[in-house]
Amino acid sequence: MKWRTLLCPVVLVLSACSESPDPEPTPRRPLKAVLFPYIPDSAGDSFASLEQRLEADFERAHPDIDLDVVFDANLDVYDLNEGGTLNQLLGAGAGAAQVVEVDTLLLGSLVSKGWIQPVALEAGVAHPAAEEAVRISGQDYGVPTYLCTKVVYSRSTNIRSATDSTSLVRILREVSPGKRPLAMNLDGSWTLPASYLDAWADTHPGDALARAISLPLDSPTMGAFAEVVDSCTLEAGVNPCLDGTYADNSVAEEAFAAEQANGFMGYTERLFYILKAQPSMPLPEVISVPFGAGSAPAVFVDALVLNASCTGTCAQDARTFTKFMQAPETRSLIAFSEDGPQGTRPRYLLQASRAFYEQEPARSDPMYQKYESILSGARPYPSQHFPENRKALQAALLEALQ
Repeated sequence: MKWRTLLCPVVLVLSACSESPDPEPTPRRPLKAVLFPYIPDSAGDSFASLEQRLEADFERAHPDIDLDVVFDANLDVYDLNEGGTLNQLLGAGAGAAQVVEVDTLLLGSLVSKGWIQPVALEAGVAHPAAEEAVRISGQDYGVPTYLCTKVVYSRSTNIRSATDSTSLVRILREVSPGKRPLAMNLDGSWTLPASYLDAWADTHPGDALARAISLPLDSPTMGAFAEVVDSCTLEAGVNPCLDGTYADNSVAEEAFAAEQANGFMGYTERLFYILKAQPSMPLPEVISVPFGAGSAPAVFVDALVLNASCTGTCAQDARTFTKFMQAPETRSLIAFSEDGPQGTRPRYLLQASRAFYEQEPARSDPMYQKYESILSGARPYPSQHFPENRKALQAALLEALQ
């Protein structure tokens, strides 16, 4: 019996040493989201802080997902060519993303190519124009994030009474005679045709905007549109708004900030660059630009689309991310530059979320409250047939305007 007593401690030690190790942690599921890069880099760090903040906030609630957020201005997210940027991002190769934020002008093309999949969209969460923009043949294909529309910024309160192209130009000329009434960028095969569509919507508020894509150009629309375009000309034959002078960087915004122009026409977020050029400038007046024979705002819509190759658990994770991106708190984070240091200037981006405008800080922000009223009754740009017709429209417009 003595030998058994002596062996007991040894057996106990061996048993303790043979316990199985802790199981390996379950690998996190990767999810890559390429987001729209054409927004103000308000923190001045090439969006590094915004990427990190979105990833951290999302992963805190969903620790089983490894989110990779990408803002990359070198990615041409308007490239629809086979083998091009969107084809690769929405493909199945090494460079693919599961979620991509796109302009819904491209949505019909992405659907017809089979690169994206339908989504389930909760009714009433997004602005009605945004819901319309992501719907193709009765099926939703995108989760709306931003709205974009052309506005006029002016230092004069008189701008509020502008109701059409004629009154707009007259009021801006009267602000400071001899100065350029409007600084704006109309250069490019996307920008100029889209501005014409805006003018068409102003001139034909009750008609389907998709009709504006077809040639020939509409004479009543062109008469009003040309008046606004020509207001940028001070010297005979020289129109910096049309010839590319104002196309790059923030030249038009800086001209308005320096009071070289009485007004600025562009997207709402261009106010970020105006105030960057002149930080002490009071917040300007803002109206929807009356490009035509009236004023009926048209809006671009940006939306998150899901890679058609992302199925099963991948699709569930992607939908979880799109819901996170739709939340008013996430929209406020982006809109008010909460990724930057305290006091960072807002990005002044229009949000598709209806709840965003009802909650702080947007509810008390003077500019966002004005933006919300501008969006009332807005119609979306067509989600089909614009990309393939834009160059023909641009050629016709340049010929008519010159």
